[in-house]
Amino acid sequence: MTRTPVESAAARQIPYAFQYTVPDEFVRLPDPAAVEGWDAALKRLVPDADEEQLASATQQMRAALPGLSAGGEDTVDLTAMCLGTEDVAGEERLSMGLLAVTVKPSGHYDRLLTAEGVYRAKHHRFFAGESQLQELDFDLGKGVQGRQDMLLAAKLPSGPAVMSASLRLLTLPASFVAASGAAEAVGVDGAVRPTLPVASLQLIVPAPRDYCVYVTISTPSVFLLDSYCGRLAQIGRTFAFDVEVGNR
Repeated sequence: MTRTPVESAAARQIPYAFQYTVPDEFVRLPDPAAVEGWDAALKRLVPDADEEQLASATQQMRAALPGLSAGGEDTVDLTAMCLGTEDVAGEERLSMGLLAVTVKPSGHYDRLLTAEGVYRAKHHRFFAGESQLQELDFDLGKGVQGRQDMLLAAKLPSGPAVMSASLRLLTLPASFVAASGAAEAVGVDGAVRPTLPVASLQLIVPAPRDYCVYVTISTPSVFLLDSYCGRLAQIGRTFAFDVEVGNR
């Protein structure tokens, strides 16, 4: 599917104006507050589920989606999910990924300067205290890799960008204990909390205006990290900014 998110921020003096294409396996999810559209989206993702299972999945997703926006200034343009199986060493394994495309003002018009600032901030957050970093040098990206994080300064057809991949152990709410197959950890209050390894992939693309586009894929299918990195790169290659739209 192809997205053209201009109308979502029409109130800005300089509206967000860009296009991108998402791989077909991603199914767009409705806004959490929307009444309609959830049944159709969930049936596409889980065609064999019964009504009770669909209702439960809808309730959990609608509760989780608002957390995709990292701050009050973010504009969420798209949330989508893919769910299926992929071949891993001759074995079919579950493949599940949640995609969010958000936009946030940057305060800068210089795209290279913005990308450099993002890269340095992420480098400090990821690698503070780490001394053994592996240098990465690809045709369209250079960066470093640590114990749990990878960071690249990338070059897209639309301009500079920053790509990162992180592996974390996510602590889920206690209500997920019975429903999930996750490992368990004991919190400081003595309560049992389920934990789940999660990969978070993010592409940050500075625009020719004063904003950045954030493309984030979160997946518990950490054994498919290369596959999801490929999907993220595929989305990044389709980005195009329309600097003519809106007031100057």
